[in-house]
Amino acid sequence: MGQQTYTVSGMTCAACVRHVEKALKATPGVAAAAVNLATNTVTVEGTANFEALALQVEDAGYGLAEIEPDTPAGDELAPARRRMLLALVLTAPMLVTMVPGLSWHLPGWAQLLLATPVVFGAGLGFFQRALRQVRHGQASMDTLIALGSGIAWAFAVGEWWQGAHHLSFETAAALVAFLLTGKYLEARAKTRATDALKALLALAPPTAQRIEADGSLLEVPVSALHPGDRVRVLPGQAVPADGRVSSGVAEVDESMLTGEPLPVPKGPGEALVAGTVVHGSALELEVLAVGADTQLARMAALVAQAQGSKAPAQDLADRISAVFVPLILVLAAVTFAGWWWLGGGFAQAWRPAVTLLVIACPCALGLATPVAVMVGLGAAARQGVLVRDAAALEALGQATDLVFDKTGTLTEGRPRLRQIISCVGLPEADLLAIGASLERDSEHPIGRGIRAAHAGSDLPVQAFRAHPGGGITGELKGRAWRLGSAAFLGVAFPRIEEDGIAVGLSDESGLQGVFILGDRLRAEAPGVVTQLKQQGLRLHLLTGDRAAPARAMAAAAGIEEVTAEVRPEAKLAHLKSLQAQGAVVGFVGDGVNDAPALAQADCGIAMGSGAGEQGTGAAMAAAPLVLLRPGLEPILAARRLALRTHRVIRQNLGWAFGYNLVLVPLAAFGQLERFGGPMLAGVAMGLSSLTVVLNALRLRR
Repeated sequence: MGQQTYTVSGMTCAACVRHVEKALKATPGVAAAAVNLATNTVTVEGTANFEALALQVEDAGYGLAEIEPDTPAGDELAPARRRMLLALVLTAPMLVTMVPGLSWHLPGWAQLLLATPVVFGAGLGFFQRALRQVRHGQASMDTLIALGSGIAWAFAVGEWWQGAHHLSFETAAALVAFLLTGKYLEARAKTRATDALKALLALAPPTAQRIEADGSLLEVPVSALHPGDRVRVLPGQAVPADGRVSSGVAEVDESMLTGEPLPVPKGPGEALVAGTVVHGSALELEVLAVGADTQLARMAALVAQAQGSKAPAQDLADRISAVFVPLILVLAAVTFAGWWWLGGGFAQAWRPAVTLLVIACPCALGLATPVAVMVGLGAAARQGVLVRDAAALEALGQATDLVFDKTGTLTEGRPRLRQIISCVGLPEADLLAIGASLERDSEHPIGRGIRAAHAGSDLPVQAFRAHPGGGITGELKGRAWRLGSAAFLGVAFPRIEEDGIAVGLSDESGLQGVFILGDRLRAEAPGVVTQLKQQGLRLHLLTGDRAAPARAMAAAAGIEEVTAEVRPEAKLAHLKSLQAQGAVVGFVGDGVNDAPALAQADCGIAMGSGAGEQGTGAAMAAAPLVLLRPGLEPILAARRLALRTHRVIRQNLGWAFGYNLVLVPLAAFGQLERFGGPMLAGVAMGLSSLTVVLNALRLRR
């Protein structure tokens, strides 16, 4: 029994997901089918072939296609943007004529020419989906949109033919234009799923240097590697596949797994993971796992699973459409039949029914969320927060728990010199000058930390040599110096603080001094933590670092709940555990190892300027919220904005539903006929839309 993934076209809401899954599960040979609306894909388990699956999906009214590996991620955005712009540009002249005090009106033929391509061109998808749903006995908001805009357009044609002064073309066009804007925002948000996966998988190199039987090197695609092959990885290169070191000693940057910035010494027999970077010396690797079996690929799968396991927040209008749409259709039919039965005949009965359909068209309902989101996203960007998913911004406002990664998130993410211990009386300034000079050409994080503390000029160094996993050696004025770990120097260091990194400096006579380095808590962290706790949030620290430094850093920031020495899978499990307890969880991180957790959280927040630059891109791609300004303070601004945006959305939805609740009964009983019937319906719908727009614009303040 195999598993295959395909792309699905034509889906717009959660109802579509259910229809596609139902069609696939009814196919002989299918054991399971899971649709991911965020990426428009479906994973099918079973023995059914593609042709059988495609026929079932097409019969349900959708399309199924095999995935093209080189298809650009943003292809679907261009047509959505074109439809939106076409509708907005052609609708604008008709809306201008509705401004009070303006006596200028477009002639009927001009309105017809403007409205027709909007309704039946840009809005063609609404009609296609509505017809497809009717064919399968289904109804959705597309049904009302198609009926409302189509009937409004037809009614306007009738008005124009009869020589009426005010026409309803703008009602039909505005409905389509505003809702296409919402559809474009939805399509744009979906692209982040594929961005996250590509950022993760791009960490592995496309080629590898395979060692042939005769000892020669042959550059081959990574896809051509097999378990048992031997590969040579040069300094500065990424490891192409999971395996173990067969020859050589070097340091390996594993920050993509642990989030910690310090490279780890690796020697024969030790494990290497695809995507990690070798420093200092070349390594020979025996391949153990390739492709989908590598830990990097499994991390990418974790991101995909986390994004697919939480359905994207659907517009409330879509969620209630199963009741609202059939109810409106029934009410329109009852209204038409009732007026006919009362003796009015067709000429009198159709007007209240059309008025009800037009008045019930979900223009304000469709605008309520997108317009608030559009304004909220702009306000967030001005405050240093990039929002990729409006649902996550809303979740931040409703969060009960906020989980922080440590290195590069709660801390600055790079070692800084904290203390210099002189062992034999040599001045600290002299020790620093010698250490900084020896580290002049070093790219090691510890070397950069020592050099950052030295403001003077460098001393000339001869016979410099790096010893991966140990330290460095060199001569200054004919005197040999060694800088590195206690094991490398062969000496014992004096007692140091538990969470510090100790690097010794020695010469022929012995240990001269010890440099104590360590990561540093962000200056604003305690203040931000205090404010978040005052807002009722429960705060956690979740890190791959050792327990002692993690607890010390958490205590300095004011966080009580600490979980240390966890890998990416454990971080993901921890978040799922909190969510299973009913918590709404936000996660703040910056590394590749944080990407699955950022995707799993109800609200993932990525630090846009973290220490681990290798991981930042993937973390930003996986996270729906990205802090563009350095530091943690933008989190406070994002939460304030989240609360305000959520409040405005609820107000807009309340107005939209209240508008229908009041005017639909009046339309059904013909009380709007004396004021113009469908014409008043169009004006009222426009005023309803204007109300939700003006309310949303308050977010700009």
